[in-house]
Amino acid sequence: MSVVGESVCFSIAEPQDYQPKDMGINPREIPSKNKNFNFSPGLKVTDGKLCIPPSFYRFPDKGQFIVEYLLTSEKHQGEPRNFVVTLEVNHGHVYNVTPTEREIFLPYCRYESDTPLAACQR
Repeated sequence: MSVVGESVCFSIAEPQDYQPKDMGINPREIPSKNKNFNFSPGLKVTDGKLCIPPSFYRFPDKGQFIVEYLLTSEKHQGEPRNFVVTLEVNHGHVYNVTPTEREIFLPYCRYESDTPLAACQR
């Protein structure tokens, strides 16, 4: 993760033609049922980075957030890539925060139809 200008950017290894299909940026510890997702974010992976400009989401001056996004590919249909990033903003500075096991598990709860919902809410 890095800050480029006013944008918060995430490095994407081997980006190929993968592009964002959906994105959720929410405060940490918010219940899953209360999270907001944008299913047509209009963002692009460029030069191996997915950047969130302030016009898409303006991070407050302080707080911890969980960023969840799904990248899909035309060339690799059926092979979506799910990401969970936790970060902290403190007076304009952005820091990585280690996600909990539950937070890492979240994308599978959203996209795996055979995952029992109860397992996602632990």
